[in-house]
Amino acid sequence: MMRLVRELSIIALLTCIGSVFSLCSGLAPLPWVEPELPAGAIRQEDARVLDVLWIDARSEDAYQHGRIGDAIRLSSDNWDDGIVTLMDAWLGNPRPIIVYCGSAGCGTSKRVADRLRDALPAAEIYTLHG
Repeated sequence: MMRLVRELSIIALLTCIGSVFSLCSGLAPLPWVEPELPAGAIRQEDARVLDVLWIDARSEDAYQHGRIGDAIRLSSDNWDDGIVTLMDAWLGNPRPIIVYCGSAGCGTSKRVADRLRDALPAAEIYTLHG
């Protein structure tokens, strides 16, 4: 019986040491820290090395005054026209789609991306993070 208690104590001690080492060395994420990148998001530096279709979810005025590359404007106010343009581009050359809007706190890109995921279930769709 004493032998069993001693072996279980050793296993518990080794488990604690392993857990502390993983947390302190960065091998495991800290449980109280929010993930750095939300699900379905991509960083701009990662996106720029890919061949992607950019979707600008901002207003017409913001789109006209500057956009990323040859981005397609698609938001709730021009959905019907924008989705046709996107479908033409995507069906001709299927590639990841990245949706962005005006700022890091802008929820428009997430809403457009969610709507696109419903409309194009086979597409790889991300929102731009940051």
